[in-house]
Amino acid sequence: MFDVHLKKLIPGFEGKKIMVIGDLMLDEHIWSSVSRISPEAPVVVADVSRITHVPGGCGNVAANISALTGTPQLISFIGRDSSGDKLMRALKNNGIPTGGIIVTGERPTILKSRVIAGSQQVVRVDREERSLASENLAGKVLSKALSALKKADAVIISDYGKGIVSQKTCQALIKAAKHLKKPVLVDPKGKEYSKYHGATVLTPNLLEAETAAGIKITDDASLQRAAKAIMEETKVSYLIITRGRDGLSVFQPGNPTIHIPAIPREVFDITGAGDTVIATIALALASGASIVEAAMLGNFAASVKVSKIATQPVYRSELEEALEEREPAGKKIKSRKDLAEVSKRLKSENAKIVFTNGCFDILHLGHVRYLKEAKKLGDVLIVGLNSDSSVRKLKGPDRPYVSELERAEILASLECVDYVSIFPETRPDNLIKIVRPNIHVKGGDYSMDELPEKNLVEQLGGRVVVIPPIKGRSTTNIIAKILGRHK
Repeated sequence: MFDVHLKKLIPGFEGKKIMVIGDLMLDEHIWSSVSRISPEAPVVVADVSRITHVPGGCGNVAANISALTGTPQLISFIGRDSSGDKLMRALKNNGIPTGGIIVTGERPTILKSRVIAGSQQVVRVDREERSLASENLAGKVLSKALSALKKADAVIISDYGKGIVSQKTCQALIKAAKHLKKPVLVDPKGKEYSKYHGATVLTPNLLEAETAAGIKITDDASLQRAAKAIMEETKVSYLIITRGRDGLSVFQPGNPTIHIPAIPREVFDITGAGDTVIATIALALASGASIVEAAMLGNFAASVKVSKIATQPVYRSELEEALEEREPAGKKIKSRKDLAEVSKRLKSENAKIVFTNGCFDILHLGHVRYLKEAKKLGDVLIVGLNSDSSVRKLKGPDRPYVSELERAEILASLECVDYVSIFPETRPDNLIKIVRPNIHVKGGDYSMDELPEKNLVEQLGGRVVVIPPIKGRSTTNIIAKILGRHK
């Protein structure tokens, strides 16, 4: 669930068969330099240095799957033209099998030419046909897809609105995949989302979500309304809205929204970032990851992609490096299983373990001083962090203000904190049994007889220490002050 654990999921990507169906196109990159204005018109003159061709559209999704060591099964069509020939060569250069590609004389290969000067695009020229494919061509594509589906571990429908992803094709695939218990992920386009009804995961970006829901997203409330509208229409299992600099938001019916913050990176080009996200999520789900773990990996992969210019896939080694960049904070966050191993090792080394727990919602000076004092009592400080669901039970439906993943990373970034583990219960008893601390620290105005964990800690051979709070320093007071100023 965390950076170190996420990295352990990546080897599972290898060899996973992901069927990709959608609009296939050739991305042409015209690399140039600009140093003068044309004497003919008020436009720049681009001096071309080289031209490269890479798979675009669903081809870029397949390229990402291949780069992440998965096995793409690409189903689409191209025209019988020079762009089609270049695209076939580009697919082979990226290790993408071409057996699922239909070459047709009915319509041209989609070509997107980007003039790039320095580190930015100057102009993009599109040559394409957007009408729905003929019934005959669509039938051939669907037949190939249904055949490939039997061997696939997951399915991606990459809809660029260029004519291949019709209502009939989409629904036939989703129903067949459901019957075979294969997850279907959709990168959607346009206003009409009914054709995606019953898919497993839908991954619109913010603008696409606004268009589909007919709701301008300006804050969390409008985001929630838009998500609800989309989920009610599509009945998807999960909705993941990619939000650019604000990261990703994961929506599940009947469960709280999970907001995953963006990974700070210098952004050069967002071209193809959505393709990278859905490819990574599909591989992660096929490898047994949870939807939140998959979304987190997709978020990391996107952070790598936006640091690259033009259409380029993200490679497995790059994703692993991105996860490593988050250490050592990421190494400190442990699952319950990992924490048991850490505690066992610490006991064998005769380390004096200090344990404390809490919500730590909106970390403030009182928290930091409390944790520093706790660390002074021993060699290692382990913090049990209440999950979002347990905070709601303790503090009310409006809490926490900061998600568990963010709270865990903030705590792990403190020098005095050695390990953090999230627990879903309202009390930390189960974590205490795993850690068996020498000292259990409580913060507050408690008398020893009032401490609910006292008997358990002492039965396990430890003792309880109370550290008084700093008066006036609390999350509740901070929120009250903010609200008071706004009034």
